[in-house]
Amino acid sequence: MLLAALIAIGWFSALALINNSGLRPANPSVSFVTGVFLVLTVALVRTIPRITLVFVSLLYPFVYAAAGTGLAEQIGIGIFGQPAISNAALQSELHLVPLLVVGYLAAASGVRRFTCLFFTMGSLAGLMIALPTVVALVLSHTPGIVTDRYERLPRTLASLYSYVDLSLFVFAEALTCGMVLLGANALRRRKSLRVLEHRNAELVRLRAIEAERVAAAERTRIARDLHDVVSHHMSAVVIRAQAADRVADDKPEELREAVRWIIASGKEALTAMRETVRVLNTASPGGGGETAPVPELADVARMGERLKAVGVEVTMDLPTRRRQLTSATDLTAVRIIQEALTNVMVHAKATAAHVSWQSGPQGELLIIDDNGGGGPPPVNVLETARRNESGRGNGLIGMRERALASGGTLAVAAGPLGGWRVQAWLPPQR
Repeated sequence: MLLAALIAIGWFSALALINNSGLRPANPSVSFVTGVFLVLTVALVRTIPRITLVFVSLLYPFVYAAAGTGLAEQIGIGIFGQPAISNAALQSELHLVPLLVVGYLAAASGVRRFTCLFFTMGSLAGLMIALPTVVALVLSHTPGIVTDRYERLPRTLASLYSYVDLSLFVFAEALTCGMVLLGANALRRRKSLRVLEHRNAELVRLRAIEAERVAAAERTRIARDLHDVVSHHMSAVVIRAQAADRVADDKPEELREAVRWIIASGKEALTAMRETVRVLNTASPGGGGETAPVPELADVARMGERLKAVGVEVTMDLPTRRRQLTSATDLTAVRIIQEALTNVMVHAKATAAHVSWQSGPQGELLIIDDNGGGGPPPVNVLETARRNESGRGNGLIGMRERALASGGTLAVAAGPLGGWRVQAWLPPQR
């Protein structure tokens, strides 16, 4: 409505200004009609586009013709004084504006393109072709009309060819068609923009969900790494301390040796924890850098030494060649061995264990056996494992999740030593 008011003020102010100057049009009534229909179009087409389209397309040619032929003046409607009777055709290209605007805005408001083209182009044809034809027919068959007032109007159908400007008509129709198509394109672009906005909002929502999922996975990974480091070292320390406490009175030299071992193991545990925290603090998000401390085969061997210190004889069959365990597969293998040995140390009540790590083009095969006295594991031990106070369920679930995350498998079954066998396969390193 504000735009319509501004157009009305500008149009009619300009018309009033030039009406009293040398630029005054021969028939200002038609310009007044054009302004009225333009303002009505802009004011109404957004709210009632179809009604406005039909209203303007049907009425504008008739009202324009009434003003242009002097019919309005003859019935007592005079605008800007006595109008001159000039012709029955379009008097200025500027008077196309109402039809152009209603075609564009109606199409942009959702009216079908065919409907807009039918009414606007038909209205234009009525204004520029049908109107002079009707005038010629009326004047040729009604001799009683005072023809001196209409000396410039066509009086016969034969005179229409020289009277109607066909090139202007074709140009005006093409311009009207273009405006309708532009309006339809604007509507399509708005719809596409709404779809894109909806998709963008959906992508933002999915990105937030994915960020939460990644954060949860990262928290789980951090907790798992810290659990592996703390559980393995501290379990050995606790068991060694308990053993030393039992012989403290009778064998003080063993107590002293145990205290030294606990001190060394505690320092090693602190070093490992600090290294894990350091990597977690310095890893750049999305940088693809290290996300965990880089272990070595010597670290795996020291795991067996810790179990020997608490009374479990561990033999290891590790890869013979020296290698730096830099890949995610290597880290997964080390953590699975570490967790399996922790379970042997804490839960199995075993006196012997064997670790086998076979590395080849088919992947990494890990086998950890023990002679624990608890007997073979249940058939569905991995499916029924739950977190409990002892942590066994957490360890089994953690090993399986690590293997699955690397694209491998993990199984727990009865082993040849009489206890459990943890067997994991990890895919070849890339």
